[in-house]
Amino acid sequence: MMRRCVCLAALLALTLLGSLPGQGAAGGEAGRAAFVVRLPNVPAWQDFAFLAAVPAATVRCGGAPALIALDEAGTITREMDDYLRRYKPQALYCLGPLPREAADARRQWRALEADSAEATCRLLARTFWKSADTVVLCREGDYAMALVASALAARLGSPLLFSPTDRELLKGLTAKRAVVVGSVPNAAAALKEAGIAAVELKDTPAVLAWMREQKLAASYFAIVNPLDREATVVKKLSLAAPLLAAARQGVVLPLAYKTMWKQPFVGAECKPAPPKGTPESRKPPRMGITSVNGHPFAFLVTSAKNDKDYVAVNVDLNGNGDFGEAGEGPFRTGDTVALGGQRFSLTLGEGNGAGKADVRLTCPCADQVVADLKAFYAAAGASPEHLCIVGFPDAIPQAIVREGEGGNRDLPSDFPFANADADLFAEIAHGRLIAENASFATLYASRVITYPQLLDPSWSTMAGQARWENTYAKLFENVGFTMAPHHDVDTLRWIEKPTDKSKGRRAQAFEQDSPLTRVAVLAHQAHSWWHDLGQTYDWESDVLLAPTLVESGGCLTTALDRQPDFRSVVARLMRNGAVGFEGNGLPGIAFDEQQRILFWNAVLEGETLGRAHLRAQNSMAAVVLETNQLGGGPNYYQLYIRGLFGDPAFAIRVPSPPKSATARVEAKDNLVSVHAPAAWWPVKIRVPEDWKKWAGKDLYVLRGAGTYPNRHWIGEGYDAEETYVDAAFTTPRKVKAIEQVQSPPKPLGWTGKWVADDNADGTRTCRWRVRLVDFDQPKGTILSKVDRLDYRILFEE
Repeated sequence: MMRRCVCLAALLALTLLGSLPGQGAAGGEAGRAAFVVRLPNVPAWQDFAFLAAVPAATVRCGGAPALIALDEAGTITREMDDYLRRYKPQALYCLGPLPREAADARRQWRALEADSAEATCRLLARTFWKSADTVVLCREGDYAMALVASALAARLGSPLLFSPTDRELLKGLTAKRAVVVGSVPNAAAALKEAGIAAVELKDTPAVLAWMREQKLAASYFAIVNPLDREATVVKKLSLAAPLLAAARQGVVLPLAYKTMWKQPFVGAECKPAPPKGTPESRKPPRMGITSVNGHPFAFLVTSAKNDKDYVAVNVDLNGNGDFGEAGEGPFRTGDTVALGGQRFSLTLGEGNGAGKADVRLTCPCADQVVADLKAFYAAAGASPEHLCIVGFPDAIPQAIVREGEGGNRDLPSDFPFANADADLFAEIAHGRLIAENASFATLYASRVITYPQLLDPSWSTMAGQARWENTYAKLFENVGFTMAPHHDVDTLRWIEKPTDKSKGRRAQAFEQDSPLTRVAVLAHQAHSWWHDLGQTYDWESDVLLAPTLVESGGCLTTALDRQPDFRSVVARLMRNGAVGFEGNGLPGIAFDEQQRILFWNAVLEGETLGRAHLRAQNSMAAVVLETNQLGGGPNYYQLYIRGLFGDPAFAIRVPSPPKSATARVEAKDNLVSVHAPAAWWPVKIRVPEDWKKWAGKDLYVLRGAGTYPNRHWIGEGYDAEETYVDAAFTTPRKVKAIEQVQSPPKPLGWTGKWVADDNADGTRTCRWRVRLVDFDQPKGTILSKVDRLDYRILFEE
């Protein structure tokens, strides 16, 4: 059992240089410091102590808090120890019994002693604030509003308190105003008696509206499920949300959903005969029972004449034994059905989740999450630039999107949550934060927040490529990165060396001495799944990484519906040092190369991870519309399965501006000019083992800064690529037509099609893609190219 006490060994009277709104002088210089808080595994007052520590750490660290939740044993893990060695804090604070450090660590901790959340607040306020014009009040026990209040207090540079009756403390801080978040009994009377003005904000929309009135901008929203202290498989990841919101000038939005994530229900073959209302079925119908809030509902799954799997379900909603009445089906994957007064998304088929199931139910449905987010945006007056979804899908479920009109597979996706309007294009840069536990969630948040203090030339200018991926070197080198040695199977350690009788067996992940442990960016491509990045890294690896941004074109790396306990190679990477991950939630196909390179193009231009992901996704959305794939297709599939994991507002350090000019688009009046990059780079690729026809033969692709390939498999036995540049033009006027001015040799130029993206401000963005080069992949030679193409915009009168 954890002692119900947070000990104070020594407290130095220091002076904190105030820099945040409402912040007074405090105890210690603002700068590099690290905080840890010991937490029980179950809901406890220490959770609220952690939330009170967020504004204190934000003030003490000058706006970039480093705050880590320790487990109940108080262990400083290898990963935490590695972070602290890189961060080199000037001061260390511990709320809770002093930590059990890594064996070789020798650090001087300053411990803070208290035996309740209220006492912790008092201690933090007296330690880190000499005075505070404003304090933030919240009721202990209201975890949802405490998450909101924690981030708000950090934004205001104010202490977070859980009692309005501590007149001695309020007097000592010379507080003149108290912002009361949520319902705090007796707060108004106590504050009035103390002569302090009270601002009462009863709920999250009220907080957002007040921030809007105060011109306290919030461009970063972190959404959490406050029930994750008990209701989710991995507990308390929500604690990372106020930490990120504090550093990113954002807010926390609690959504207290009673979630069901792909809950499986299994039926049995109907015997002796199907019930009334059974649709025609190629395979024998199967019937089973779902249980929703204690209410049973019988279901019946069937298959169409040409389907090998069960693709439809009927539900006996009124319990009369007839499955064919109005409103009872047939339903398909991605449809919603109301059961017991609650709406659920349906998933059918064996391959769409963990274990066997005929029907899987998910709630809330994506449209409810989107509606709740839009209500928050309305209160705030605008949608955010960045949206961080904190937690696994049993906290905030992914959207269940059907693969297409003729498909039965579902595409679990966060992409619908990035949309602030009704069209296909996304407006919000988004990402999802997952972690193996609350300790590693807060470690990750601290790592990305303090990234500038972690930079070291031993790794920050290095880039890596792994397995089949060897085509990005010039893109990385163009902005100052040096390439680490390429990682492939032959660099892995032998577990069993080959003999005359066996081929031997290699490890599935690189070791601590690998150059890939010392890179800032890593691009990977190989057969993969949620257990591992193929022959590169796996979910059991204890190899520590530099703060590395990892991207993979492998299959299923970001799948969150295959393990009931949510084990994941992505979570392990982020535990061990990664700062973000971009990958595929289902088997990736050749078309993902467009998203991969556009993501890297934006990252190497200095964009945040979320903005980079957004650029790649909207480019793919434009192709979906241009090629009429709203009913399904390869680009539609890739649009929904590609995901970003980590803090969407994080940006890596790019070593230098581009040495060779990137492709660019210039708009002047009604003329849009698309310029080729200054250099084209043919690259001989590492041919995957699956491409049998090209074993031992040369094959090339073409790379150019700011361009991307449309990649697709062809009969010659390889992925063919055509290289494009995205063009875009934003205008408040209605566009009648777009004309290409020049007539370049075929196949150069555009497809002749453009699509429109309507924006919230009343403008619209026209998008199209332009081909400036033709390349022979087997020979590695450029067949034709142009340096510029112009497009004339014709407006409606």
